[in-house]
Amino acid sequence: MRVKSTWHKTQVKTIDDIAGALAFNAWRITKNHLEDLINEAYVIEKEQVFNVIQEYLCYLIQCVDRLSFDILDAKKRQELVIALAKQSADYYHENKGERIGPGDHWNEFIKTYNARSKDYSDYEFKDGEPNYLFMRYFGEKIQHAMTEVDEKWIIQQMVEIQAPKAFKSIEKSVNDLVSVEQIISKEEKVIKKKNKIPRSKRPSTRQDITYKNESSSDNIV
Repeated sequence: MRVKSTWHKTQVKTIDDIAGALAFNAWRITKNHLEDLINEAYVIEKEQVFNVIQEYLCYLIQCVDRLSFDILDAKKRQELVIALAKQSADYYHENKGERIGPGDHWNEFIKTYNARSKDYSDYEFKDGEPNYLFMRYFGEKIQHAMTEVDEKWIIQQMVEIQAPKAFKSIEKSVNDLVSVEQIISKEEKVIKKKNKIPRSKRPSTRQDITYKNESSSDNIV
């Protein structure tokens, strides 16, 4: 699946367009961070992998929510976060179904997301970035997904390295993806498409060259 990480600034995009690209990027960031943790010799068992994935996606969605505060109005911001959470749940459901087996993975993710969203609301961004308590909460949730041998070290790893790194990656995605000429809702897109004048009926902008009528005496014989 190919999704653009940035668009031309003159383009018009819907909330769903942006949410889809952000969901793809959040999933990619999460996979990269799983590899980071494994390369650092942290033990993540098969069942634990998706617990870690859940926490990463919830953290990244919360970062998007805060980052979009000064970019989108309240309605579009809410639409973006809801669409992003749902599309992240799609990725989670599909991949967990393939790796672990059938189950109600979509609702499992949404239930976790709702709980985390409520908890993250108690923590703040400082100077445009998640503060220590915001990142520590993320680290604590990752800790619960780790083996006992690793759990005492993971919070420091998350707060000092992984959480800031993940934030910077999703921040770049947000800045790139919302820097378009106009962001509209799905309903606005439908109306816009309905009112669009067909190309065949648009007035021409061609400036034809006009010729003077010449008399027969001016013609070359």
